[in-house]
Amino acid sequence: MVGYEEEGSSSNRPELAAFVLALRGTPVTKPMLYLCYNQALLKAVKRLVGGGGKATLVGAPDADILLQAIEELRKRTTAEAATFLVKVKVHRGEPANEEADIQTDKAISGKDVPTEWNDRTNRAISTWQEPRRKGGTVSYENQKSTWSSGVRKAIRRGSAGEEVRKHLDRVTGAWRQISKQRRRVDVSYDPSMVTALQHGTWMDEEGFKKTCIREKKKSGDIHQPFYGTWVADFMLRQDAGRFMLGKYLSDKKIPWQRRRRLGMAVAGNTPTASLLTKIGKMQSTVCRLCRTAREARAESTDGLADETHCHINSAGCEGMATSVTAAHHSIWRHLYDSMHAAQKPKSMLKFVTLDKESNMSTLWRREEFLGIRSKEELTEKAPDIEVTIPVKKSQETRYNLDPGSFFVNHF
Repeated sequence: MVGYEEEGSSSNRPELAAFVLALRGTPVTKPMLYLCYNQALLKAVKRLVGGGGKATLVGAPDADILLQAIEELRKRTTAEAATFLVKVKVHRGEPANEEADIQTDKAISGKDVPTEWNDRTNRAISTWQEPRRKGGTVSYENQKSTWSSGVRKAIRRGSAGEEVRKHLDRVTGAWRQISKQRRRVDVSYDPSMVTALQHGTWMDEEGFKKTCIREKKKSGDIHQPFYGTWVADFMLRQDAGRFMLGKYLSDKKIPWQRRRRLGMAVAGNTPTASLLTKIGKMQSTVCRLCRTAREARAESTDGLADETHCHINSAGCEGMATSVTAAHHSIWRHLYDSMHAAQKPKSMLKFVTLDKESNMSTLWRREEFLGIRSKEELTEKAPDIEVTIPVKKSQETRYNLDPGSFFVNHF
């Protein structure tokens, strides 16, 4: 048995121990062929053997066993005996590998198995609970380890969970405070509070939070961030593909500059004029791209919009309108082509403008459209439908608050 479980369990330690035992059991004067499916073992040995004066065991998680392995390899090298380490594929029916697994199971099940390499190090040990999801339920498993990528991941997950808790408490804080006052609650000011109490979830803090948030969302102001900041609203939005965002940010194949830009956009710290002015690095928040575009057209630069991340990534930015519009059309063409490629043979949906965009005049030249309804009949009916569409505030000024003018121009 390989000891020092207090510092966390790892499959590398048993593999290294088996390698050392194989070296000890082979005469130092005879060649040795060692078949192994553990890539980490081969990398560790390759890094230390022949590494010269720069090779070191400092910081190695299994330095105690590696030291014994290097000593055994040194003996074999001194005796001029060849040692071959070969990587084999696991779970492929390799006879020697299957036999090794059988012998390992027998050794573990045996009694009075001696324990070796059991001396503790002075490294700090971290303990945490790892979430396990199965069948829609979440359970937590106790984990412990010295400093590793798993510990870093647990710290990040814990920090993120604490931030989520803070934002949830910010939303439900006032309600929770009211629910604790002498059990006599005046809820006349907020009807959603009544719903939370009627459900009986106020006795359970987590259930109370969920009910409060659900009811508050129904009556919330969409022009104000729900969780206090727009970034929190974006990150805590449910069923909106957040796993894809995490997958993109953690993909090492994607250039780090792109992942950094996305992270800055999500965190709300893109170096725009608005942010730079806020931290005292600029004197004005107006959009520099819009100013440049207007100056190139010899137009007035009065009334420029603020330079924010949303502004420069929209068609409303005069300096980015062409690029943003082209990106929008490119994404739409990609979606359009993807839907067409995934279409089943029996589908009644027909894509008629795969090659280019078309307007009504162009479409009604096609024979299949003429069979639906004439262009004149459609033109006569369309304004009645358009009148039922409310006018956006951003378009009221453009059409001088004249709904009739809006509908005529829009159609």
